Amino acid sequence: MSKNFLEKIERDLNYEQRKVVFEGDGPCLVLAGPGSGKTRTIVYRVAYLLSIGVPPSRIMLLTFTNHAAKEMLNRVENITYKKQDVVGGTFHHVGNRILRRYIKELGLDDNYNILDRDDSRELIKDCADELFEDKDFNGEILQEIFSYKINTGKDWDKVFEEKSPHLLEELENIKKLFEHYEKTKRRLNVMDYDDLLLFWYKLLNERESIRYYLDENFLWILVDEYQDTNWLQGEILRLLRKNNKNILVVGDDAQSIYSFRGATIENMLRFPEVFENTKIFYLINNYRSTPEISKLANEIIKNNKIQYYKEIKSISKPGPKPKLVRAYDENEEAKFIAETIREIHKEGIPYREIGVLFRANYQSMTLQMELTRRGIPFEIRGGLRFFEQAHIKDMLSLLKILYNPMDQLSAQRFFRLFSGIGRAYSKTLAEILSESKDFERIFLIPLKGRALEGVREIKNIWDDIKKIQYTQNISETLSYFFKNFYSDYLKKHYLDYYERSKDIEQLILLSERYSNLESFLSELSLYTYAGEKLIEGEEDKEDILVLSTIHQAKGLEWEVVFIMRLVQGEFPNHRSIEKGLEEERRLFYVAVTRAKRELYLTTTIVHSNRSYTSFSKPSIFLEEIDRQSLLEEWIVKDIYPSIHS
Repeated sequence: MSKNFLEKIERDLNYEQRKVVFEGDGPCLVLAGPGSGKTRTIVYRVAYLLSIGVPPSRIMLLTFTNHAAKEMLNRVENITYKKQDVVGGTFHHVGNRILRRYIKELGLDDNYNILDRDDSRELIKDCADELFEDKDFNGEILQEIFSYKINTGKDWDKVFEEKSPHLLEELENIKKLFEHYEKTKRRLNVMDYDDLLLFWYKLLNERESIRYYLDENFLWILVDEYQDTNWLQGEILRLLRKNNKNILVVGDDAQSIYSFRGATIENMLRFPEVFENTKIFYLINNYRSTPEISKLANEIIKNNKIQYYKEIKSISKPGPKPKLVRAYDENEEAKFIAETIREIHKEGIPYREIGVLFRANYQSMTLQMELTRRGIPFEIRGGLRFFEQAHIKDMLSLLKILYNPMDQLSAQRFFRLFSGIGRAYSKTLAEILSESKDFERIFLIPLKGRALEGVREIKNIWDDIKKIQYTQNISETLSYFFKNFYSDYLKKHYLDYYERSKDIEQLILLSERYSNLESFLSELSLYTYAGEKLIEGEEDKEDILVLSTIHQAKGLEWEVVFIMRLVQGEFPNHRSIEKGLEEERRLFYVAVTRAKRELYLTTTIVHSNRSYTSFSKPSIFLEEIDRQSLLEEWIVKDIYPSIHS
């Protein structure tokens, strides 16, 4: 190891990080708080191993994106001034490399093709058609169920309880379908994404000589974002380190928020049990957030009982206290956030340095409209704008053809929602409706089989809707369609139907503000169009406000962060309250620690619509902290009297 390299470590790393680099032998668990420089620590650990003579081909670096692995290895090469052939990438990427070499040991061919998600879904649907003539299974839902089953190792009853209780009556059929899908993949010599892990695990578990060779060949294994690993990934690591105990994992149990994908915090909590004599390191110096924000984060997460307790310590200069802002309702909350963002931007902070975070997409709908109205450019990180989402467009397709029967695009979309009506039939029905401008005409054409059933279902809906004065009673029309048809459609086609149904509730709530269909549809179209044009027309295309769910925001940071809708039942949401609050509290912790200098937490006093007004209860996460010492409390009407209604 050169003197220059030692000086570089001394200059670039703090004491905590240097301990990991120099003392990370044997099983090591590195608990890295937010903004603590964990990536830099892993990079220097790899560089250190190379500097003491470990061949790069005998180091395995596992990450959650190939981009992250490439970035880390580039940084290693910049430190060592040399190209290094470290075995790095995602679990799936590395698993594929190993399977290509050893898969024949399991009786499979090594020239297998890997199915992408679309191909996998299509194969599942083909298998379903082969087994069941009268079942209309959704390939995407089945794909998620199968993936969850494989990655968590849970039995079928538990999988259905956690992922799809509404499909429990189909359990036996879905189990048969899963077996048929697995056999079909083997017959076709193809693998899906999850097979790359499953067969890597089988190889290690069933072929001791190969497991032993890989165990001995890889002198060091390093894993990033360990809190996001699932049961299957944990088992692969356990088998790879049965003999050689050199494994260093880095993560933060306080940021474990992806259980819905199969990730388990248990891998971190049980690491010292699985690997005896584990060394535990703490990276707690926070280089991102102010002391005031870090103090709030510590106060939030200390209420979790299942954790490695640690307190992050800010290295930044002091800043303002986080603000707790009480708005009257969702509309006033949106106006406050939009107005404050405009004021912050006038003070010189770019839009791109401001993030607005929320628990679920539907909570941002009112804000999206308010931002568009004020000409503030924004993007939805990792998702679509509210009115561009498939389920919202499905609901609106009904209103669009009621208003304009000549709109064949909307008509085709609407008709395809019904069983037995594919592209050809939907086009025919849309053309008839467009030419006749009369719904009754589509019920006169001769049809048979499943298409006939679909048209009968449309007729039942039409017979009821025409009794509603739908040009004035927009919310009643949407409510009827959702309750009597589209709710069941959501359950059949989307595993996240609960979240999507909340979006639709928000759409119905919005529609209550309008007394006629024309103004409602016109305004929605203008919002969508204006939002897109605002972004395209900006001189600096990068200066765009970010709106994001908290799950999508993990790993990101902004100078100023707004966390909205901190209301009991919304954050935490009702389902989390029933299951337990620990992961939901970790989600709040992640949201708070995205902020560098300023943080705004917003809550509402009431929830109202045309038929009733109910008082909202602030999130339990606000009730269980010492607000007086940690937060500065505002009421919107005192800050912006002009937006108080």
